[in-house]
Amino acid sequence: MRGDVQRLEKAERMEKLKDAKYMGVSRYADDVELNEELKERDRWNDPAAQFMTKKKERKTKTGKPVYAGAAAPNRYGIRPGYRWDGVDRGTGFEKQWFEARNRKEAVKNLEYAWQMDE
Repeated sequence: MRGDVQRLEKAERMEKLKDAKYMGVSRYADDVELNEELKERDRWNDPAAQFMTKKKERKTKTGKPVYAGAAAPNRYGIRPGYRWDGVDRGTGFEKQWFEARNRKEAVKNLEYAWQMDE
């Protein structure tokens, strides 16, 4: 099942293929279509891309800013403050706690699988 967008994209691809029949084999620097295609392509390491995008400062319903980056999980689900620099300055207890919890769950699943084999 395909939607309207997929059908339109397929039609565009077919149109491009029909146009490609009449293109030359080599494309040069003065090819307008090639240049437009290359300009539209996003590059992950483009330093100038940060000037084109706006920084989003996320806010809650109350209007207070919220930290936007990724944060390590904790037992209570508390999000870091919006000024947090991303460095975990804890003792490592939370990490050990999650590892122990995951290990216990894995053993439980493994024991269940062994019981089903018998």
